[in-house]
Amino acid sequence: MNSKQILADSLEKLLMKKNLDNIQVSEIVAGTSLSRKTFYRHFKDKYDLANWYFAQFYEVTFGCITEGLTWEDALLCYLNICQEKYCVLKNAYASRDINGLRGYDIAATKKTYEKYLMIKGADINTETMRFAIDIAARGGTDMVIEWLLNGMKMEKSKLVCLLKQTLPNDILNYID
Repeated sequence: MNSKQILADSLEKLLMKKNLDNIQVSEIVAGTSLSRKTFYRHFKDKYDLANWYFAQFYEVTFGCITEGLTWEDALLCYLNICQEKYCVLKNAYASRDINGLRGYDIAATKKTYEKYLMIKGADINTETMRFAIDIAARGGTDMVIEWLLNGMKMEKSKLVCLLKQTLPNDILNYID
């Protein structure tokens, strides 16, 4: 196992119990056989580590719309991981720091939409499409976070359906 994964595993254990904002780098390192120096060799801070941790499953779930997985199936895979990692993500998303997971999630979702739409032949550089991508990334991310933080009461399939139905038409026209 590499150093990044060891640090991520330590962070995951801590996030099972408390909010990301309340976790210290020294606690993350204490849960490993690694040094603080090794932590900073890989990550600039705990938020950078949390974002790397998130990216590991984001890319193999919703990120896969760029590799042929349908939008619905990719989102459902992502929601399944969210459900599986509920306690961890609840405490990570509860962060109010500007570098927290929410901002990273929006940026990753935006990049995914851009890549997907380019593959589908859309001109992502028009003002209207840039705005639509931004709305889809921000709105979709916030609705998933709200679903998670409120205890995931809505059925995942219903959430997927509602999110798709409310995508801007400029994006929806390219979704299979």
